[in-house]
Amino acid sequence: MKIGFIGFGNMAKAIAQGLLKNNHHQLWATAPSLSIGINEYGIHTHHDNAAIIPRVDILILAVKPAQMPVVFAQIKHAIPAHCLIISVAAGISLSWFARQINKPLAIVRAMPNMAAAVGKAATPMIANEFVSAEQAAWTETIFSSIGLSTWILNEQQIDSFTALSGSGPAYVFLFMEAMIKAATALGLEEDIAKIFTLQTFEGALSLASENQMHLAALRQQVTSPAGTTAAAIEVFSKQGLDKLVLSAMNAAFERARELQTINHT
Repeated sequence: MKIGFIGFGNMAKAIAQGLLKNNHHQLWATAPSLSIGINEYGIHTHHDNAAIIPRVDILILAVKPAQMPVVFAQIKHAIPAHCLIISVAAGISLSWFARQINKPLAIVRAMPNMAAAVGKAATPMIANEFVSAEQAAWTETIFSSIGLSTWILNEQQIDSFTALSGSGPAYVFLFMEAMIKAATALGLEEDIAKIFTLQTFEGALSLASENQMHLAALRQQVTSPAGTTAAAIEVFSKQGLDKLVLSAMNAAFERARELQTINHT
């Protein structure tokens, strides 16, 4: 596939690195900071967005949401009819793109998360009515190169996925921070507390991923009656952990909806 990136920040670089594992892809990238040439990874680089558009079959729009109106206005007339557009910009809907153009263009909206950098992204995707079966397969190839991906039928679900997987890594990091702080308060050195926290999360994730049991059943296996784990779980329950998580994710969901409204004005 011939794939171009408009904008080459962290997310675009993560996607490119995933694609580079397959040598069959030809990659181009543009950003104001890039010079004309080929970088150390074999990616053709340029500072002019229009320069790469005729060369690619897939154009990945990876600019910041606030930049999208200006950037898309500059390039939309140069995009050929056969080209697939993939946007990874938060808060920019398919309907927004439809209002900017007066011709049928195949457009996919995708929301990978920061774990793309290590090939562990979780990416929801939605396509407009002009995306062909072949183009959908191309999209799956791209996002499967950086982790897990799934198609959704209702674009409103994007905000739900944003609250779950988009912001989710930060929730995990926050809980890890809290565990490390608690461990140091209980007498451990911070470096060993971090190592054991990371190993605990990695081990729990492996158990959950490789086991067919429900998460609740796995938790109960660790929780002996009247034991140490039961004492900790009781505190979480009394403090309303479920309600706290719901409130936090709902706040992320509502903010995602607000940002979409702002970006549409």
